[in-house]
Amino acid sequence: MKLFRTLLFAPGVRLELLTKSQGGQSDALIFDLEDSVPHNAKDEARRNVGQVLQEGLRKPMFLRINNPRAGDYQADLAVLASQASQGNVMGVILPKAEITRDIELVGQALTDIELRFGWPLESLKILPLVETCLGLRNTFDLASASPRVCGMSLASAEQGDFMVDLGGRWTPQSLALSYPRSKMVVDARAAGLQWLVDGVFMNLQDLDALRTECQIARELGFVGKMAIHPSQVEVMQHVFSPSESELAYARGLLEAFAEAEARGLGAVRYQGMMVDYANVRLAQRTLSLVETP
Repeated sequence: MKLFRTLLFAPGVRLELLTKSQGGQSDALIFDLEDSVPHNAKDEARRNVGQVLQEGLRKPMFLRINNPRAGDYQADLAVLASQASQGNVMGVILPKAEITRDIELVGQALTDIELRFGWPLESLKILPLVETCLGLRNTFDLASASPRVCGMSLASAEQGDFMVDLGGRWTPQSLALSYPRSKMVVDARAAGLQWLVDGVFMNLQDLDALRTECQIARELGFVGKMAIHPSQVEVMQHVFSPSESELAYARGLLEAFAEAEARGLGAVRYQGMMVDYANVRLAQRTLSLVETP
């Protein structure tokens, strides 16, 4: 699966934003049926999302459902089950992910949808969103829970659920988030996942602080970030996109290594450095951020 750099939220209760968001710069969308939707508007939000899906999606989309322990996730998933074609529906974001049972329940419901429509099994993915210290502690287990798990994401927002649970003090340079971000990256990589997504940035006015946070997240190993407003997407795209020189280096390395491998070599000198299969994996990851598989 492509490693999306930016995912833009659109509240399910705002039909006009569900439609408008598809014309923006973000790599993918998140249609939200959880926290941005009041309890008394859940059914309206589900109808709105269903209407937009029937009209056809122009961008890849993840549906943020309610956690099985906290809301009517079956009613949320019924929105997907009302569609005859998978189209650009990538899967779901599972908020407040803490235990593997959350993933098992959602995974079985997704299997039922795939069987109903004849979609490829396990084609609907799950992106767990960790929002508590318990969820962070269990990151490796969550990442390993199902082949449907396509990545991991951390709710890193200022005054968001995770920061409140952590009890730390948020800043754009946030030392409080250094360990949580690093632990998530290490656990996810250990489970074989490549797609690490940082959470939203709440201050819509301070794009410099947003850029700083994106740079820190990328340095720690994240490859993308969630946006709550279209004005944030350009900064995120720029920070999480490889430069032209990085792309040229990656393409050249892969070409040189392929030639060496054809001669029976497992390492080759490239631009003054000895490179091997680890460098190949890094180059492939770099290209996957901007190239369609």
